[in-house]
Amino acid sequence: MFPYMIGEDKGAFTAPFEYAIKCFAAKDPLAMSENSGAIFDPDQSIIQIKSLGQMLEIKYPEGDIVFNSSNHMPAWNWRWLILHYLSRADDAPVINKLISYRELENGNVNYTTILSKCINPLIKNLLPEPVEQIKAACLMLDASIEQGADVCAKIHLFPRFPLTIKLWLGDDEINGSANILFDASANHYLDTEAINEAAIMVSHFLIKQYELMHKKII
Repeated sequence: MFPYMIGEDKGAFTAPFEYAIKCFAAKDPLAMSENSGAIFDPDQSIIQIKSLGQMLEIKYPEGDIVFNSSNHMPAWNWRWLILHYLSRADDAPVINKLISYRELENGNVNYTTILSKCINPLIKNLLPEPVEQIKAACLMLDASIEQGADVCAKIHLFPRFPLTIKLWLGDDEINGSANILFDASANHYLDTEAINEAAIMVSHFLIKQYELMHKKII
């Protein structure tokens, strides 16, 4: 785990978080695990899931989440997303067809937030940086580097929920740009509001990971 990944109790008692725990607790833990690509340990009543290269443990039915073999909790929005993912997962296959945020269910809602809190920060903080260093930061978040842009990183937020970040470097004539794309199966695993939060969080984590590795700023 990295320092920026560790959270506190901020947000843990808000109504949305309490609702997420309620939905999680109402589901069968074995079915949630099978539908989401997680693993359920019935002896400890713990679901284990891999996310951004980290193994996380979710206590059922309480919804408490810690890093594997640790007392540290992930950031509160990460915990909220995990509970949503487990509750909503329906075992739909990953299609490997990329779609934009606007192609999601009600994808025009909050699109400006994606631009201001996800895509624009990627442009501002990463486009001026060396490509190989950006790729190295992506790999630390369990990404696979693919073709299709100067940097094209498929980041595995959850076993069946990848996000793809694309960065195109600019030159003297064309400004650089960025985008974040989703698998066409995305809404089987998170609703669009949660996907909005997921995109913002992953963008923030990637920027912090780059700073941690190459700028010594946490």
